[in-house]
Amino acid sequence: KQFKFTERSRPNNKHSLSFLGFIKCGECKASITGEMKLKFYKRTQRKAEYTYYSCTKKLGNCLQKPITESELELQIRKAISDVALPESWANDWHKWLDRDSLKEKQLREENLQKLDKEIKALDQKLNFLLDSYLDGVIDSDNYKRKKNELFEEKLKIQEEITKLQTNGSGWLEPFREFIDRALQGQKIARAKNTNEELAFFAKTVGSNFFLTD
Repeated sequence: KQFKFTERSRPNNKHSLSFLGFIKCGECKASITGEMKLKFYKRTQRKAEYTYYSCTKKLGNCLQKPITESELELQIRKAISDVALPESWANDWHKWLDRDSLKEKQLREENLQKLDKEIKALDQKLNFLLDSYLDGVIDSDNYKRKKNELFEEKLKIQEEITKLQTNGSGWLEPFREFIDRALQGQKIARAKNTNEELAFFAKTVGSNFFLTD
């Protein structure tokens, strides 16, 4: 059944278009835009608002047609459900993460101790070099050259130490957060979430979303 659009579109700021910003057109790779439209039902004299998403068509010819927000919501729920981990796996995943976290901590401590020994060895070399220079064993040019080499080596080790102390196991926490969200996936996909919540969760567990056909 065909309906007449009584109003072509409304500014985006009057309606929350939650599914913008992370989906592209699967045909031409342009961004996806959204708009509100009013439909007038003559029989009941009723107006209804509908939201549509479509390709911006800013990158050339594109044959893709608009999709309703309700249909897009169903597809996003399915995308979330497809990457969800069964909640029954939670204990195992958290146990593995705790095990890896402990291993990473032990490895970080071992590396810090190793780097600390290397710093102390370089300090001894620098002291020996200075004594050799003061005793006239080496000349000024050789002293400066060797001193600079040792200082550069020491600086690199200090940067490694700072990186280990600051970042630690940089991959563990983001991975733990991903696992926790993936374990919630089935619940999120089924729950009566707002579209804002669905969009946020979709962007957390995936990327490169495309609309085609």
